[in-house]
Order: sequence, then C-alpha cells, then structure tokens
Amino acid sequence: MRTTSVILAVVAVALGLSASVEAANTPTSGGGATVTKATLPSGYSDSTGSYPATCDETQVVNENQRKETFNCTFDTAVPAPIVCDTSSGCGWFSDFDGALASSTHFVITPSGRMVGWATY
Repeated sequence: MRTTSVILAVVAVALGLSASVEAANTPTSGGGATVTKATLPSGYSDSTGSYPATCDETQVVNENQRKETFNCTFDTAVPAPIVCDTSSGCGWFSDFDGALASSTHFVITPSGRMVGWATY
C-alpha cells in the first residue's frame, strides 16, 4: 500500500510540474497586456561572421506597443563585446515572428551573453 501511495504522490507532483511549465509558455493576459515567454533560436551577425545563439525571451504586447526582452547564450563561437543601439545603426529582428524592430538596445558582454530589448 505504501508503494502505491508513493507512486501516486510522484505522479501528482509530475503532473503539477508539467502543468506549471505549460502555463509558463502560454500567453497570459493581465492589465491589458499579453505576455509570452519562450526559448528561441536567434543569432548575431557582424563583419566577422554569423553567431548562432539561443535566447530566453519575453514578449509583452499591449494596445500601444510590443516589446521583447532577451537574454541569450551563443551556441558556439562568441563575437567581440559590443553595445548596439538603433541610433548606432544596429537592428534586431523578432525571434517570435521575424518582424524588424523599430527600436532596440542590446549588449554582448565580455562573458559572452547577449542581453537587451526591442520594440515594434
């Protein structure tokens, strides 16, 4: 009987964790905004080459704009550190749908992280 109780408890916890993960990746609405979180393939290109990356992203859509924040790690090689901004000629394409951002700011850190935001 104890073994059956333990198995049922483990199954219940596993189902609860599964539902939590699914809920975290489902768009939610609150305060007039829709929030979507995802881990997506991405990348960075400059004059030295293309650098594939994987990004943890959050997209917030409200009646006025859409904003995405991203925190990325490079899959293989890491480009040189840089601060990129729309005003300096840098651009960003959404990893959700490929749209070109109207404004962006991101950094590639010396430790090889790419962190920033983009608005559409």
